[in-house]
Amino acid sequence: MKIRLLILSLSLLCGLSAFSEQKEKSLAPVGNKHDIRLSVSDALPLSLANFLGVGIADAITQTERSDSKSSGMVSIGYRYAINRFRVGADFGFVKISSKLSFTGGILSSSEKKTASLKERDLNFLVLPTGDFIYFKKGIVELYGSAGIGMIFSRTHISGLTPLGKQFAARYKSKVTTDFAYQINPIALRLGNNRIGGFVEAGLGYKGFVSIGVSLKF
Repeated sequence: MKIRLLILSLSLLCGLSAFSEQKEKSLAPVGNKHDIRLSVSDALPLSLANFLGVGIADAITQTERSDSKSSGMVSIGYRYAINRFRVGADFGFVKISSKLSFTGGILSSSEKKTASLKERDLNFLVLPTGDFIYFKKGIVELYGSAGIGMIFSRTHISGLTPLGKQFAARYKSKVTTDFAYQINPIALRLGNNRIGGFVEAGLGYKGFVSIGVSLKF
């Protein structure tokens, strides 16, 4: 009888202990759900598409392009964590610039060699994005992301020569919109539940590789 009572007491004690541990786990903090992200990326596909597009336009307008440069994309983003998923958006900016020389008409050879215009394309990216975390242990987090949104572009032209200034005075700048996307099947974050660094690899308007800092709260 005493042995049965002892076994029953031990069973009850183990049950209370397990219940207490489960309650403590349920009350444990679930972590910081908000994530602010600052990053830079190469924006290479967007830059190449821009250079190709203006190359065709140059053939029509009889201009020659030189000193083409891209600033790369600077982005700020936000994520909200829901279990293994994070939802939010990225906002990016990239500037693409180049110089133009007129190649047709009655211009002298020296005028054709001299850049007459400077063109700047300002691109603003708005990209709703979702992440899926498929591995997390310690400071290591592996995830993938995908986003679909819009990119807004505005072209500014300024004159570098008297002829270029005449042309620029007649040019009317306008805003154009286009579909934008970014898919990153491979992404790595290293850090704690407050701060960390990340690198993302994929394809889209942000580029092939993005690196940045993640701040959680």
